[in-house]
Amino acid sequence: MSSDTLETPFPKEKRERLVIIFHPKRVSLIFLYVISVVTIITGVGFMSATAYGAIPLSELAWNLGSSAIIFGIFLFTVTEMKRYFTFYIITTWNVRVRKGIFRRNTTRLFYDEISECRTAIFAEEQRVGMGDVEICSSKVKNGPTIVFEEIENPDGVREIISKFMETIPYPLPWYHIER
Repeated sequence: MSSDTLETPFPKEKRERLVIIFHPKRVSLIFLYVISVVTIITGVGFMSATAYGAIPLSELAWNLGSSAIIFGIFLFTVTEMKRYFTFYIITTWNVRVRKGIFRRNTTRLFYDEISECRTAIFAEEQRVGMGDVEICSSKVKNGPTIVFEEIENPDGVREIISKFMETIPYPLPWYHIER
């Protein structure tokens, strides 16, 4: 077979393209980060006080300090993994939320299924430039189908999604995908 006879089964201009990927801001998990660092510092302080002699030397004293350090590191790691393994994805065809480390649960909503896109920003969140983007569809009656939680510049993200909603091509390029 020559290279002249090869055809692309699906043309490039009709393929789905990635627009942007978001993660939640670290500041949204600041409480857990602070608790983990304070626990680590407490553990180091407890072990230092035991080594210095301020606390009577015993196996219990060393174990408490070590446990505090290990727990703080574990809490910090779990918090960072929770943030790192949460993806908010915008493509030319749909919006998705992917969460999880081992079992990645993905929720996908095509632009023709979106009925409303709105932001939810509290005063505290607005000060640090973050908020939520709620995406509603006719499938779910009680609330939003997808929520981009605690992302940076939620008004800009809402605007991007709204532009894609307004410019849905016909026929739909994603008609071949099972929903």
